[in-house]
Amino acid sequence: MQYKLNYENEIRFGPAYYSLEIEGKKVPNFFYGFSRTELFNGRYLAIEEWLTTDYKKGPITRVAIFDLENKLVSRLKVVEKGFVDSFKLNNNIFSYRMNYHAKGKVVESELEWRSIKEWSSIHS
Repeated sequence: MQYKLNYENEIRFGPAYYSLEIEGKKVPNFFYGFSRTELFNGRYLAIEEWLTTDYKKGPITRVAIFDLENKLVSRLKVVEKGFVDSFKLNNNIFSYRMNYHAKGKVVESELEWRSIKEWSSIHS
């Protein structure tokens, strides 16, 4: 399954954000950061999903995990005023970092891969 990030714009004094296409169709409603990792030999894509591009409100992000084979997505908890990155999967434990740049704080998060259960269509 093929995916593509398309440059959209940049946050004032901040990073660039992108739209995401999967098999040539744009994923609706959200933008994405550049931080991403392919898992299980490319079947899954873990990526930073942005809930706003408003400089005054954000950053508001979360991890989105796309099952590229079945065209499904699961979205993890919202991170207020922070970014997510460093997605890893080791021994069925999915981990990532939450970076709160304004506070100079980094928080590690882990969950069992099997606990990711809320999947919905990529295009809804």
